Formats: sequence, structure tokens, C-alpha cells
Amino acid sequence: MPETLKITGGVRLQGDVTPVPNKNAILAALPASLLTDETVTYHNIPSTTDVKKFLEILKLLGSDIDDSDYDNLKINCKNVNSYKVDLALGNQIRASIMLAGPLLTRFGIAEIPTPGGCVLGKRSIMAHIDSFTKAGVKVEMVEGYARFTSPGNKKTRYDIWQFEASVTGTENLFLYAAGTDSEFCITDAASEPHVSQLLRVLQSMGAEIEGAGSNKVIINGSKNLKSFDFYPEPDFVDIGGLVVAAAVTKGKVRILNANIDSVIGGMIQVFEKFNIEIVKDRRDLIVNGDKDLHIDIVNSGFAMADENLPKLVPRPWPGFPIDILPVMVTLASKTKGRLLIQNWMYETGLDFIRELNALGGNIFVADPQRIIVKGPVKFSGGTITSPGVIQACKALFIAALADDVETTIIGIDILKRRYPNIFDVYTKLGAKLEKLN
Repeated sequence: MPETLKITGGVRLQGDVTPVPNKNAILAALPASLLTDETVTYHNIPSTTDVKKFLEILKLLGSDIDDSDYDNLKINCKNVNSYKVDLALGNQIRASIMLAGPLLTRFGIAEIPTPGGCVLGKRSIMAHIDSFTKAGVKVEMVEGYARFTSPGNKKTRYDIWQFEASVTGTENLFLYAAGTDSEFCITDAASEPHVSQLLRVLQSMGAEIEGAGSNKVIINGSKNLKSFDFYPEPDFVDIGGLVVAAAVTKGKVRILNANIDSVIGGMIQVFEKFNIEIVKDRRDLIVNGDKDLHIDIVNSGFAMADENLPKLVPRPWPGFPIDILPVMVTLASKTKGRLLIQNWMYETGLDFIRELNALGGNIFVADPQRIIVKGPVKFSGGTITSPGVIQACKALFIAALADDVETTIIGIDILKRRYPNIFDVYTKLGAKLEKLN
């Protein structure tokens, strides 16, 4: 039964908070365990739904996993004996496609179900297929599976220009390249924080890597990769949500260990365009939401859609991350002025605007991927049903915190897929939350 939560807003969030570990970094590092026969150790791993499902997939492939302590999770893949991912589990989690590269290095073949996950437009695996094909891998669609067959063990060099900087497509190719004896030169590689952390993992295992953090990466792999210890970096998406939550509730929040340049990139400068005060205090970020939210059209540095309409368009890293875009709609709704926001990546990524407008938002839908937000509004509360998208649900949750009204969100448990303790975290900051079932 979907979980229902009543939120009484208007409370200033205050206190210290630790962002969750980067889920995408974890789901990229877990497949790397297949590249070695040695035992790999993962630290500070949240027991999210996606992590549990991924571990179950690895167990069914033959991995020996000690998951009694998620702060000291151990995986040994020496006895893995299958290249075929379980159909039911693979369909439930998009990250299952990340097993294609490591399984190819072990068996020369991998069969992966069409991935599932959030409902966010037509999220195909074409970027993976394109890059693997350019690496000589044969790809076929067979009875609900994508079958990948390697070209053999011949040592060679592959110059691969990806047709897009797909994050998981890049990571999958990195995992494959690291476990071969060949050299891969990959151009238009994604460079998000979790992509760079995966490269550091592969380098620690013994792969030779040049260009980490850039869009051109050269990998010389090895068939004799060794074990590693993995400590996930903080989740920049969670950091972004905490900044917005502090701002719209006029609170003051210290985000611990979040002041890491490789993690936050240029995010802070974008938040400051909304007149949010953010202080860097050693390893922490202090968000002071006392200031009135507004955009200085002349001096903000925003690109302009027309003379009086600034626009926010996310870009691949190091640009502003698209996963933070939903909470930016909530932020813009509490900010004086108009802002055009474009989600160019996902066809249905702005569908949650219906629910936000139902709560009192003033948002015009120009087309399915562009909206114009007019603020500031006072949210009116009410009862809504969460969309099946984690970050969209988070945008609605933060909107419900902003004003002194009651909001009931049905199906809010989807947030726990990425943030298993989110309600406890926000309660400790002062949020008034009540589970209704």
C-alpha cells in the first residue's frame, strides 16, 4: 500500500545535516566487483531499494556477498557462473544495464533485461548499444534481453566518439575497457562526480587511466585487476535539495562535508543567482534562508529567453545537473519574478507541474519540456498523489514545507528508494511530518 504523509509547513528548518552517499556512485562501483576475483569492500552504503535489488542480482549470478553490515559490505565474485541477469529483477532497476561491461569481460557475453526504474520518458539504452558497437561488441535484442557479445581477446585500440555524454553509457564502457587488454580512447565521455569516482576505483584496481574528470578519457585495461575499498562521495542532488529546502523555509542549515569542489561543481553559483546566502565553512556549507528570494535580471548572469525572462537550462556536468531541476521549480515558485525552465532530456520530466500547480503554483506549460514559473506564490496545501519520479516527488515534498498549510502526499514512499531516512532527517531539522498509514 502506498505510504501517505501529512506535512505541516511553515517551519524554518534549522540544524546540521549529512547528505546521503551518492547512489549513482554506488551503483556504478558495485559492478566493478565483477572485474576481480578478490574480495571488494564497500563502506557507508545505504540500504536503499536499488542497492538491495542490485545485490540480489549479483547473488543470483553467483557472487558471495556478506551484507550483514552495510558499513562494511563485502563482495567476492570468484564463483560467478552466469552471464544472464535475472529478468524480473533486471526489469525493476535501470542500473542492471551496468552489468553488461563487467560480464562481457568475464564471459565474452552478457544478457541484460530492458531496464526499469523511474518513469521518465523514453529512457532507452541506445547510448550503451552505440558505444559498445563502436568497441566491436555485437548487440542483439532477444526475448526481452539485450545480448552483448564481445569481439574476442585480441589486443587492439578503440577510438570511440560517443553520440551523447550518457552517464551510465560512459560508465558501462569504462567498466568494459578496464577489464580488457586493449586501449580505449573515449571522447564525449560524461564527467559527473560519480563518473570520476568510478575512474578512481578502476585506477586503484590497476587500470591505466588518463583524462579523468574530462570529456576525453584513455583507458588501458588489464585482465588482472585487484580488489579495492570504496567510500562513496556525498550526493550532490541531495545537497541541492537541502539548499532549496533551507531557502524556501527561510531556515538555516549546515550541510556537513558538502564543500567538495569535485562534488558541488558550479551549483552554488546558480543557487546564489536566487539571492540565497551560502557560506563555505571549511568542509561544510551553511545555507542562510533569511534573505528574500529574487533574481537580479541585470547582474545574475542568467541566459535570457527574452528581454525580461531569464532561463535555466541544465547541461551535462560541469553544467547544472538535470536531477536538481525539479526542486528548482519549487525554488522559482518562491522567488520574485519569472523564470523559464527547460528539461531537454526527459519528455515527461516536467509532468509533476500539475501537482505543483494544484498546491498553488503559478506555472505556465509552454510545451512538454519548457515551463515559465512566476513567483513568489504562497502554496495553498491540499492532497496530491506523488508522480512515479523520485526527484519530482522531492520537489513536491519541499514545496509542502514552505508555507503554513497542510499538505497530504499519497505515494511518497518512492523517496525512500534514494533517501531511505529522509523523513527522519527532515524531522530532526524541524519539519512537522505525520504518517497517515
